[in-house]
Amino acid sequence: MKSPGFQFGMIPYQALFPQAREGAMTLDLPSKVGKVKAGLYHFVEMYCAEKGCDCRRLVLMVLDEKNKDVAFIEFGFDPDDDYAGPDLSPFSEQTARAKGLLAIFVDAINDNADWLEDMYRRYKQVRKQVEGHAYRGKPFPEPGAVVRFIKPAPEEDPLAVFEALLKTAERTPPLAGRRNKAARAVQGSLFDDKTPVAEGIAGWVERYRREADAPFETTNLRQTELRGYLYANDQAADELAGLLVGYEHAGDEACLDAGLQLLRDALEILRTDLERRRPAAARNMEQWQEALARHVFAEDVEPHLGAMVTQGLLDARVEILPLLHEANSVRMLAGLAADPEFTADPETALRELLDEMEAEGSASPHEFFEAVLQMMAVGDVEVQVNLCRLMLEVDHPIIREAAVLMLFHPQAEVRAGVAQTLAEVDGDRLTSASLRRLIVARNWFPEALRVRIDQAVTNARKARIECAPLPKRVEMVVHASAIDGAMAQTFQILAPEKKGFLCCSIMPKKGAGVADAFLIPLSGKRERNEYLAMLRRETGAVEVSVDYLHRRLCQALADGAANDKVPCHWLMAIAERLASDNWKAVPLDIDGELSELRSALERRGSRFLSTAYREQALEASAEWPDRHEFARSWFEDDIDVDNLYSKVMKSRRKNKDSFLIDRIFADILEPRRQQWLERLVLTTQWLRSAKKPPAPWEQMAHVAMVVADKSRHLEQIPLMETVADITCISCEGRIRR
Repeated sequence: MKSPGFQFGMIPYQALFPQAREGAMTLDLPSKVGKVKAGLYHFVEMYCAEKGCDCRRLVLMVLDEKNKDVAFIEFGFDPDDDYAGPDLSPFSEQTARAKGLLAIFVDAINDNADWLEDMYRRYKQVRKQVEGHAYRGKPFPEPGAVVRFIKPAPEEDPLAVFEALLKTAERTPPLAGRRNKAARAVQGSLFDDKTPVAEGIAGWVERYRREADAPFETTNLRQTELRGYLYANDQAADELAGLLVGYEHAGDEACLDAGLQLLRDALEILRTDLERRRPAAARNMEQWQEALARHVFAEDVEPHLGAMVTQGLLDARVEILPLLHEANSVRMLAGLAADPEFTADPETALRELLDEMEAEGSASPHEFFEAVLQMMAVGDVEVQVNLCRLMLEVDHPIIREAAVLMLFHPQAEVRAGVAQTLAEVDGDRLTSASLRRLIVARNWFPEALRVRIDQAVTNARKARIECAPLPKRVEMVVHASAIDGAMAQTFQILAPEKKGFLCCSIMPKKGAGVADAFLIPLSGKRERNEYLAMLRRETGAVEVSVDYLHRRLCQALADGAANDKVPCHWLMAIAERLASDNWKAVPLDIDGELSELRSALERRGSRFLSTAYREQALEASAEWPDRHEFARSWFEDDIDVDNLYSKVMKSRRKNKDSFLIDRIFADILEPRRQQWLERLVLTTQWLRSAKKPPAPWEQMAHVAMVVADKSRHLEQIPLMETVADITCISCEGRIRR
């Protein structure tokens, strides 16, 4: 493990310049301030001495009069950087005086512009000595122009940071219904309203309301804190479910929106922990859905609230448990019993819903099915399959086309019933557009459903239904993130639409196929540029080739079909909008990909195949998680790591840290070697397809080929050494918290 206080090559200035009489500011505290005793305190500046690094930050080691270190403070020169601080270093042991000394340092920096200017000068001197030439970085912020303040640092829990990046790369932006509201980067104050915040879950709702337009860094930190709150408060689910009912009854839209966003975030946190097999996650997920069943899906609650909560469940991509289906069925039956004379024509209800959507200008089959999902996704399976049969009999093409889209229903049981219904229905009930959709998407589905889809296509052809042509192909620009620690990736495809742009978002994820897809309209170039800037900042996305997009989607669709996972219906809307009928399920062939990469290196020239270049690539790989956004979440984080850490720490063994690293290699990384190889191969292809790659793809290719060589131990690969180190640090930070 890395030594506390001296990570990332931080060295005292006076160690680099032994003859210098600077690099340590002494403050004389005449009287006690909080827990900080009166006396002299030396703030020793430590700078990064790693070649090629321009982190623009330093660590201050604070010594008391007895030369004992009493605080380690991290400080970045660029105030808009995510990790600028000032804050206490999470990698160092801090004393009771540390927080007070941090506050004293912040006051001193704000009051003494000369000290900050001297830090700038010394930083430049360090870079010149390390690099061998004058500093070439961008200008520093003018001393005195920015007021520094203490803010919680994302590095406080490395696991939570990566969890939050990894969660921001997987979350769908809030849209009208599920889509159609563009995400935007927001600057400025987080709190315009200065009224006090209540305690408990009501306080959390108020925080969400105030931070509705907060920038990514704030929502990132907020979700980190929320996770801890959820596991520490068993009543949080009941409290929030009750508040949602109260907000809806009072017509408080602002608090209702905030409460629903809080619900989505809570469900996503629990889903992520379920994926990582954390034992408390299943119990907590059941508690939350039980609370929703008791409060929201009760017979005396407005059904519209149930529709909004259902949308939250769908957005968070959680499995809706039987207890919630049962509660909804009981509510529906209670409503019928309360008014036995009530009769309703289901077809009339569907037409009225369609009329409302047409009046709002949103009457596509995809949007109509989205509205049906909001009302019915928590309903009984048989009821939903019967609804599909009814919709196919309605004499309106949009309603019948929406029935076919029920093949993309999030519940496997509903999908199976819909597929059987389509195989049995008369072929003339399918429209030309529906026939095209079945043909385009047939191999997006598991084999058992394909047989029934093929029968539906055959029935339509016998009924002489012609297949509708695809729209004309459009120009598109594709941006893609790298493969993150959860083996997920996001694509943003921009295509012109009217006077603006349509952003088509797709997220492949290992084991889930295409885990999510949605649409975001962007009004013009300015909104497009803001959105792309946000993507680069938050996910490290880069522009890639269209061919890479097609290739990755084909691999993801094959992965999904093999795991009985089906993309949502918006992927079909995207395929139609982009005129793409070539997304066929083609499994990832790692050996074939490696062979292609070797051939590509050969074409690049002998230098790229040399031993010297390979060793240079391996050495550089050790710094990727620290230096590049694409590798920030490259570490292991699940129940196996937690159990291993606890077992080692409870043992009486000496040198527990080094032993833990050895066990991480043997028990965690080595059994998952193939998955790491897959991540590296896919990232190599991503870099190779990028217009401006953040790292040379040739280096990544060499690291992938070394990982593929089973004769080479993982601990001999610098990248994997860093991965093991971060895995250990992250686990320690989470468990101690």
